[in-house]
Formats: sequence, structure tokens, C-alpha cells
Amino acid sequence: MPRLTQLDEVLFPVEEHPVLVSFRSRSGERQLPVPEKKALVNSNNGRVLGIVSRDYRLVSNREALDYACACCRTAFPETEPVEWKVEVTDAPATGGHCYIDLAHNSTALDVTFVPAHDRPDAFGPFIRVTNSYNSQRALAFDIGFFRKVCRNGLVVRELSIRFKFLHTRRDIGAGIRFEIDQNQLTRFRTGFRDHLAALRGCAVPRKSFEPFVCGVLLIRSPSSLRPESREAEDWAALSAYIGGLCNRYAETLGENAYAVMNAVTDFASRPPQNRCVHRDRHTLQCLAGTWLGNFSAECRKRGFILSDYVKRLATATTASAVGRRARANENN
Repeated sequence: MPRLTQLDEVLFPVEEHPVLVSFRSRSGERQLPVPEKKALVNSNNGRVLGIVSRDYRLVSNREALDYACACCRTAFPETEPVEWKVEVTDAPATGGHCYIDLAHNSTALDVTFVPAHDRPDAFGPFIRVTNSYNSQRALAFDIGFFRKVCRNGLVVRELSIRFKFLHTRRDIGAGIRFEIDQNQLTRFRTGFRDHLAALRGCAVPRKSFEPFVCGVLLIRSPSSLRPESREAEDWAALSAYIGGLCNRYAETLGENAYAVMNAVTDFASRPPQNRCVHRDRHTLQCLAGTWLGNFSAECRKRGFILSDYVKRLATATTASAVGRRARANENN
């Protein structure tokens, strides 16, 4: 399904409207108000974005972006507003929720890592704001990292600094303030560099790259692939795409977990439109970050066996797919 990827596409005005219930009675068509609910409507096209409670605190995407700029200034007071720019906008075509990334565009905040042959790799911070108009997502601000050379990003929840506010007047009210411990930011940067170093020191044979990528991102082939079916064509295209990513990073960064991470984050940052890809960019990048935090500790344990770990990843991917099917059957 097409997505909204331009900032002006998500900065549409939103209005609140009362909810009415229509019904037919003996005296004719009648409408009754639903006092505990209200509708959020895209003023440009009249689309109803969500039905929410009367206590719901509406935050427009433009207001959320202003809050994100304030978060940048609080987290990194040594920077200037002009050093931050909107790097990525991502939202479903309905506009019911969106993600906006503000990335730092100078080298002052870079985390520099030397993976091999004295060739430094630089990672910069970004702040992702999540906003919604349907009560399904809180207003949230996540600090993550992206690789400067290719713009691949991930959100490491184990290390990341996150602010989360429910869309209620109690949580947001007239506005929100950010409080950040600068020592926490230092630990955040140091921990991220340590994770990268652990991955660089973990050898991964090229043949294990694809199982790794699919396992981390919970990508699994359809349960039944009929020859020459659309599902088979999509899976073949996706497999070729993942194989190309793995070849590229194995050749440039070597056969190690650091190269695998870059293949993972490349896919997560630019997921292809394919029937076999069931998660959006934000979810995939969070999966990448969760894996980074877990694996960097796992691979440093005494007696770590890579082949056993990859098998566990495959098992977890299968279990996830089975769980999705079971939930779908329950809902039906």
C-alpha cells in the first residue's frame, strides 16, 4: 500500500467534531449525540482519522514536530536548530499516524567507529517523533542512530532515551517538557559503540547472512508456495533483494556480525514493497535495535556457538508466524 513520505503530506489540518448516531424511528430519521466520543477529521479531505474519547488531547503532526525540535535542543544543547533537519517522513496513506525523523546534519555529535583497515564509520543521532490520531499510538520521542554513509538507522530500545505521553490532558495538558540526564546520554553513546565493537569481533560466514537477516526482522516465506503464483514471485524477488544486500555488505565490511547488522538496518530503513514484508519501517528498525542489544551481549558469552544462535532465530521467526495465524483465526 502506498505511504506518505513527504513532510507536507502529513502536516494537514485536523479538526474535532461531535459523534452522532443515526437511527430510524417511527417519527423518522433521528440523530443522537455520543457525548463521551469525538471524531478527528482531516480538514483537507473530510476523512475521519479516528474516534476518540472526549478526554483525548489532540496533538497535530505540526505540533508534534515542534515538540521534537524542543527535544533536540534539550538533549543536545550544544547544537543549533539549523543543524537538525527532517530526514524521513513515513505514514500510511490514511494519515492515521506518522513517524518523523529529525537528524543531526553535522559531525559534532557523531559516534565514530573503526570497523576494519582504519576506515572509520560514523553514526549520527536522530530523534523520531511518533504521533497518531486514532488512540493506537502514544506521542513518543525516541533517540536513535543512523549510519552517515548510507543513512541506515535503528532504534536501540535497550540503550535509547525515550519520552512517551498518552494523548490525555493529564499527560500533555497545555504542553510538555523534556528532562534529560546528560550522563545518560554519555552512557547511551558509549554503550552503542561497545555494541558495534562486539559485532565487529564476531565472525559470521557469508552463507549465514540471509538466515540472520530474516531471523532478526521476522521475515518468513509463505506457508505454501505454488509454482508461478504471485506469492512465489514475490518471495523470489524478496530473496534476491536480501541476497544483494548481504553480498554488498559482506564484500565491503567482511564476513562478520557488523556487516550483518548493516544489511539488517539497510532493509529496515528502506523496506521494499512486497507481499512477504508485513511490517513498517519503524517496527523493522526497532527489531534491528532490539537484536543489536541482545546479540552484542550474547556473542560475548563463553561457549557462544553461532550456528546454534541462527537456528534459534529461525525457530523464533516460525513461532512468530504461527502466533500471527492463530490470532488471525481468533479474530475471524
